[in-house]
Amino acid sequence: MDARVREAVIGDLLEEFDTRRQKANGDMRARYWFRYQLAIAVIRYPHRPRVRSAQGEGAVMGFVSDLARAVRLLRRAPTFVMLSAMTLGIGIGAATTIFSVADPVLLRPLPYGAPELLFAAWEFDDQRGRSPLGYATYADIASSSNSFEFTAALANWSPTVRREDSAERLNGLTVSWAYFRTLGVHVALGNDFRREDDTPATRNAVILSYALWQSGFRGDSSVIGAFANIDGKPMRVVGVMSASYDDVLSPGAQIWRVLGYDVSLGYACRTCHHLRMIARLKQGVAESTARAELNVISARLARDYPQDYPIPGMQLVSVQDDVTSAIRPALTALLLAVGLLLLIALVNVSGFQVSRAVSREEEFAVRVALGADLRRLTRQLIAEGLVLAALSWLVALAFAHFGVSLLVARLPASIPRLASVHVDGRAFGVASLVAIAAGIVIGLAPAWHARRRSWTGTLRGGRSLLGGAHRLRSVLVVTQIAIAVMLLGGAGQLARSVQRLLATDVGASLANVATTQVQVSGSRYDSMRAVLAWQQQLVEAVRAIPGVQQVAMANQLPLGGNIDAYSVQAQDKPLAKPELAPDADRYTVSTEYLATMQIPVLEGRDFASADNGESAEHVAIVSRALARQIWGSESAIGKRVHVGEASQPWYTVVGVAGDVRGRGLDNDATMQLYVPTRRWFFADNSVDVVVRTTGEPKLVLAALRQAVLVPDRGAVVTRLSTMDDVLAQSTSQRTLALTLLGVFAAIALFLSATGMFGALSGMVRERWRELALRSALGATSRDLVGAVLSQGLKFAGGGALIGVAGSLAVSRVVETLLLGSDAADAASILAIGCIMVLTAVLASAIPAWRASQLDPMSALRSA
Repeated sequence: MDARVREAVIGDLLEEFDTRRQKANGDMRARYWFRYQLAIAVIRYPHRPRVRSAQGEGAVMGFVSDLARAVRLLRRAPTFVMLSAMTLGIGIGAATTIFSVADPVLLRPLPYGAPELLFAAWEFDDQRGRSPLGYATYADIASSSNSFEFTAALANWSPTVRREDSAERLNGLTVSWAYFRTLGVHVALGNDFRREDDTPATRNAVILSYALWQSGFRGDSSVIGAFANIDGKPMRVVGVMSASYDDVLSPGAQIWRVLGYDVSLGYACRTCHHLRMIARLKQGVAESTARAELNVISARLARDYPQDYPIPGMQLVSVQDDVTSAIRPALTALLLAVGLLLLIALVNVSGFQVSRAVSREEEFAVRVALGADLRRLTRQLIAEGLVLAALSWLVALAFAHFGVSLLVARLPASIPRLASVHVDGRAFGVASLVAIAAGIVIGLAPAWHARRRSWTGTLRGGRSLLGGAHRLRSVLVVTQIAIAVMLLGGAGQLARSVQRLLATDVGASLANVATTQVQVSGSRYDSMRAVLAWQQQLVEAVRAIPGVQQVAMANQLPLGGNIDAYSVQAQDKPLAKPELAPDADRYTVSTEYLATMQIPVLEGRDFASADNGESAEHVAIVSRALARQIWGSESAIGKRVHVGEASQPWYTVVGVAGDVRGRGLDNDATMQLYVPTRRWFFADNSVDVVVRTTGEPKLVLAALRQAVLVPDRGAVVTRLSTMDDVLAQSTSQRTLALTLLGVFAAIALFLSATGMFGALSGMVRERWRELALRSALGATSRDLVGAVLSQGLKFAGGGALIGVAGSLAVSRVVETLLLGSDAADAASILAIGCIMVLTAVLASAIPAWRASQLDPMSALRSA
């Protein structure tokens, strides 16, 4: 065998042979094992001038031997192994958790046929924001476009399914007949919608989700073609979707019904913006071609109907981007944050490995003397890193399974494909790849520094083999601190954003207010008089609950996220382009609503009971923003406004109310128009009841549920909560992002502290002789403590300076991803600096105490 190979092979064999002989108490089987392995080595490495590696071992068997040796070595350091596995496992586990959410929501293609051909189309409003379409606009596009294979219109639908002794409110959609053909999916049982189903006279066809078919219809196939009682009307079940179908356009959808519109219907007008549109491109048609065609159609419609289109042009965006636009910023920010956390964990464990390598310098020197070169030593260190990574991988999978379960329970149900969020094969693969890469980096960290060192210095008693390792550890510790500062800065920025959001004036008093949403259906409510009578009975039944101070009713609530807007035109301020009239959220309310919600009346008067009489004048109250938008500094009292379709009457403004946040704290402020329930041109069979209580509102929720069923036991209660809960739901996405980012920042700070502690402890051990000599020459314990503390403060100061510069960049990223967030400020930077100084002092305390307890004579004698 080649001399360089021979010594290394025999050295490794002797090490293992000695271990086996001791375990076998001198049994001859150890000798037979040695001769067998030696024979294999001779056969594998015949005499050659050059061998494949400096060690000459086969790639596979040699690395397996390295792994076995790594396991033996790591078993001797259980504390190091446990700390490293937990540290790296938390980093990989957190990354796997967020990836498990982001993958199906953001990264994975939609589960439809050729999803890259699916697009959503939107009109432009007068501010060039996107707006839903009116049916007449959709019909013109569907009949005129040559770029699309199929088009479909859809709107939200929340029907009530009645059975023998119960009723259930469902989440669903009303869709045009080609909806499922546009998505490229098929029913599992029965038939898809047909064109002839989609007319005003025949719109009673419905398709069920698989879950609803199983739970509500017991999986009975005879339901196909039968009629079900839905919204009090018989509707024909024509099909059942597959169990795997997930409607990303309406997450959790349970039922679909044909739209059944035509342009003769009053609510199918061009300005009735309540429909979404999706389309499937024809094969071979480019997105730019379709967009240009839509703009041409829109320009033609704007010329033909100038009063209905404020701005020509349309927006075309992929369905994938469209349905994830709300959650993408938060998930992207969390992916960046968890990437930084993983980097901290990796740097931390690399620092541990460097410190451990320093304590093994004599072992490395002996291996070099026996024939190992740097490549061979590097391979051994990488093997140890991979063993640590494998243990971390197990910790990460356990962390990810727990984290995903916890996270899914807190994510909003409106997130698309939420049911697909779990630790699947893709997440498993990503965790494995990250673990392997981390293991290699952990092994390379000490080898990178040792590549230029003299291996004979240690054996001669000179400077340490890795005598400059403290510089590498210093770099690693400063890196950890810098990343932790960036995470702390991002968390602080988001915390200020949430704090500012929660301080936003809602415009109403939400304390001591409980609310419930109630819906009735059936032929008995076909007339407006019957619905109004039910609403009046509802209010009276709730008023009788003990502890209820005030009761009111409305078609929607502040912060509810509802979109029920109408254009408002003033009689004394005619517009040259009526299509530019401002939109206001329509609130059809009982006369006590403003007083119950404590929305102030700034000018004029509140509604009176007489305003809800059958022959009363049509009156309205406008919000301050709407009054300023239309009349500027003029008084709005006594002015007349027109709302909605031209056939509707004029309303006299009797009051100006304060502005409220109608669509959530983090949405743009809107304008409101309030109308008494009897003065609107239709009655709502789904209403929100609000009660102001004398005590804790949660105490009346049970009684409230019972009271709203008094007028009709078949009514469906779809929401029961306090207004404080509604407020929390309005900010849930940003609050959840803050919670996760705060947890990541806390973990990063802890890991940075442990990394600093490990580095300082290692440096105290390395400088043991120096500290002993200083002590012998007169240095006091305070001097030794100061030396260690000053080193820790240098780490914190250097990392903080770099981190602050990085946090400014992170600040801009967070501002971009989470609109409305605040930029970093001096107070936050100062707070982060104080946190890092405190962390440095705590991390330095134990190493400094050890240095102060040094016995100089004992240390010098042991040297």
